Amino acid sequence: MVAITTPVDRDLRPDHVRLIARTGQLLEMGCDGIALFGTTGEGVALSIDDRMNALDAVIAGGIDPSRIIVSIGALPIPDVTRLSQHATDAGVDGVLLMPPCAFREGITEDGTFTYFRTIVDRVERPALRLYLYHFPGISGVPVTPGVIRRLDERYPGMIAGVKDSGGDADYTEMLVRRFSHLSVFTGTEVHLPDLLATGMRGTICGLANIMPRLLRVMMDAPTAFDRRRYLPLILAGDAIVTRAPFIPSTKAMVAATLDDPEWRRVLPPMAELPVIERERMVADFRRWDASLPAECRSMNHQPPAFPEKVVSIRRA
Repeated sequence: MVAITTPVDRDLRPDHVRLIARTGQLLEMGCDGIALFGTTGEGVALSIDDRMNALDAVIAGGIDPSRIIVSIGALPIPDVTRLSQHATDAGVDGVLLMPPCAFREGITEDGTFTYFRTIVDRVERPALRLYLYHFPGISGVPVTPGVIRRLDERYPGMIAGVKDSGGDADYTEMLVRRFSHLSVFTGTEVHLPDLLATGMRGTICGLANIMPRLLRVMMDAPTAFDRRRYLPLILAGDAIVTRAPFIPSTKAMVAATLDDPEWRRVLPPMAELPVIERERMVADFRRWDASLPAECRSMNHQPPAFPEKVVSIRRA
């Protein structure tokens, strides 16, 4: 699943038309689904009304809600509750929630458990499917096996799984083995080849915004050995976009792919990449993408079409 980046308009609100169009493109290019308003999607910088309206627009635009996970992270518990109720009532695959990132010190396992329990109890939806989001680099608070076990036992069937963006493959593998009945996703694409063999469900990742076909080919490879063949290609592409902050770099690549500069707009306090840095990055990424096997390329490398008069003059 692609942790889709969110296009925003000049008022810094989600651009529904571009979001719907890009979602459809990514699904056609091999993504199994989308995760809206996560870390890559700048979700916590958007109001809850804007997020709910955008979800409604995406579904009204023809995207199957069962292929959508919605990140519901926010600081006020009433806001998290509303987002969760709205997404669940819309029929999405599930909602994704990490502990709030404002309070990093003194948060115990009991406190983390109580946070998730409070949300589930207030949502009051039997259809709720909650994915626990482990990303201590952002939240400062880990989602531990003890917390997962307590929640799973208290709310059987409501805890759908875990997204692990901690970057520790051993921790992810431990989650897969200890909670084999849950859907465990990694946010670290390079861990996919080996972890898929352990029973991990897949990935919710930002790189799928810009290299969906390559990731699709790797996912479909029959064995871990075959999947590892694609790791050097993924690492090479990742090395280009991570020269600068990931979100503006990703948006710059999407803008270049679609030839649509409106996609470059980011939400403060982030800033667009400087022009020279961006152009160099885009040029390098284009060369990298063009070097891939044809079935792995996600950018258009066709030469520009010239008007007929220009073609005839050149031929003359």
